[in-house]
Amino acid sequence: MTGVQEGDLASPSVLRVGLEIENIGERVPSSKKRFSWRFVFADSEEVHTVTLEHSRVSSKKRVKLDGKRIGASESYTAGPWTFEFSVPCYPDVPFQVVIKDLPSLGLLERARANLNPDILYSFWAHGKNWEALTDRPTKYESAGFANRWSSMSYCRRVQFTVDSNQQKDVRVSWLFTFGQDGDVHQLLLEDCADGSKILVLDRMSLRHDQPTDSALTLDLVDEINQDGWVAQHAIGDTEHEMMVRVLHDAPSLEAKYVLHINGCPWADMAATDYVLQPGYYPVHSKSAGKVYYRDEVNKVTVWEKPIMPRSTSIVDAPTIPTDSNEEAPAKSVDLDELLVQPMADLMNFSDDGDHQDDGATSGSSGSSSPKDPTTSETTPAVAAVDLLA
Repeated sequence: MTGVQEGDLASPSVLRVGLEIENIGERVPSSKKRFSWRFVFADSEEVHTVTLEHSRVSSKKRVKLDGKRIGASESYTAGPWTFEFSVPCYPDVPFQVVIKDLPSLGLLERARANLNPDILYSFWAHGKNWEALTDRPTKYESAGFANRWSSMSYCRRVQFTVDSNQQKDVRVSWLFTFGQDGDVHQLLLEDCADGSKILVLDRMSLRHDQPTDSALTLDLVDEINQDGWVAQHAIGDTEHEMMVRVLHDAPSLEAKYVLHINGCPWADMAATDYVLQPGYYPVHSKSAGKVYYRDEVNKVTVWEKPIMPRSTSIVDAPTIPTDSNEEAPAKSVDLDELLVQPMADLMNFSDDGDHQDDGATSGSSGSSSPKDPTTSETTPAVAAVDLLA
């Protein structure tokens, strides 16, 4: 097809960000597929994600756009399955997700599909398939940053937990990593009953809001004025943008906690095949510029992330939102139904200072960061910082 169709000139181009393919079947991983197509419009920085989940056994299908379900099919239908949709900000740009019907394929194409079932799935935008779309320009290279949209830097979720204390203060914890082999990071949000909020990344304070009427609803992104609070933090060589929304319904005492990283909703991220060993949490070392991992109970500090297979771990965290949720990764929390648990201080630890090298791990300085292999100096740890005092 050649030429420009009517309406194309008024519609922006669709640029590829990346494609991720996962086998997510419980017993037989390859029995269920998940495709995540990430793209942007040429005149926008916002990343959109279309997710297709397809059970090759039951033929059930789920399609999500930016975490919200927009389509579903519960049974097998003969012939190719096609789902058409559009993104609300550009309703005139047509999109399609297509699943070819294996029995209706020719002999040669069927043989190829048996060897590689992924070729049965395709994504179309403006009449172009995924492979024909232009890649998003790596504009961050000119600023000295790595390509934040690389498949190796996609954010992956490790664990999500919510707990509270007797004062109805709620703590939300997101553990995540970038790529398969990156460091594990922890974003902690302390949502206090008096309306104050504390946001901490790897035991570094990002924000502390005092109890005010405006603090009762903390919305980091003002979609109308675009002047709301956006928490940005440079992790490694790349700036990854974290956006959190906290929505409170005072009459029902329910809260929603929503996290987006680089425009991707939490529930739409792929999960790692591992979790941290019980008791460990990441701490940012200011002198080394990276995280180490601390087990406060056993007074153990290590540089290499202490992991264990997810399949053999017992995770007490709330489950990831199911398909029935309208917005992912919104997590509805009934404060009265949460287990009453003691809550440790977010910043109850000792870390190296701005002008110090990391101290060696020992019984007398067990809460300091481990010794940096690149330095031989040893200095005492700085006293603990209590944000909640």
